[in-house]
Amino acid sequence: MKYMGSKRRIANDIIAILEPHLKNRQFVDLFCGGCNLIDKVNHPVRIANDNNKYLIAMWKGLQQDLPRPYLIPKELYSRARDEYNNQTNNEFTDFEIGWIGWMGSYNGRFFDGGYSGHNVKGRDYISEQIRNTEEQITNLADVKFYNLDYKNITITKPSVVYCDIPYKDVKQYASSKNFNHEEFWQWCRNIPKHSKIFISEYSAPDDFKCVWQKEVTNSLNTKKTYKPTERLFTLWDGTQI
Repeated sequence: MKYMGSKRRIANDIIAILEPHLKNRQFVDLFCGGCNLIDKVNHPVRIANDNNKYLIAMWKGLQQDLPRPYLIPKELYSRARDEYNNQTNNEFTDFEIGWIGWMGSYNGRFFDGGYSGHNVKGRDYISEQIRNTEEQITNLADVKFYNLDYKNITITKPSVVYCDIPYKDVKQYASSKNFNHEEFWQWCRNIPKHSKIFISEYSAPDDFKCVWQKEVTNSLNTKKTYKPTERLFTLWDGTQI
């Protein structure tokens, strides 16, 4: 699924770092977004969380194979966008708003960036997004989805916790614009010792160790392509990664 900040192209690199720590630990994707990493994790216990209720309603609905439109004309998209903006469910369920919003928005930006379209210079962007998203469903069948603020997640069992947080000083979805990075890093420091936490970001406080990095071409904005360095951090406890 196309999603702003997706780790699809580097998911296997990140998973290779996480896998050695997964023995006898469950996997928690704390900011699951487009599920472009967790759908590739081969593990019997997988938990996905996101604070966007429409996103989680969409993934849960896809697990249940709920009815959904495959043609999303602009008029339907606009009606669903109005429901989202007004925080109402007069015509659409949260699942339907999530489905229409992510399938029909330009570059998967969820009602932020305009309507994508079924026929744009001979290309059907909406059908491409639907096809790519539905290809993920089989690999997400047993994932447990939650819609919580990360601070309300209690890590009671040994876990590998992966956090693809809203990057600092980067354009965000509406649901993450007020993300407090200092609070997040402190939350990481308080995670139980039986678990291991990994965070994707461009930079981190000094007590977090960078265990992987890679220059990645970012072309979400079709008018501007740049190559930031993606990094994976963990809270450094003096042991070998």
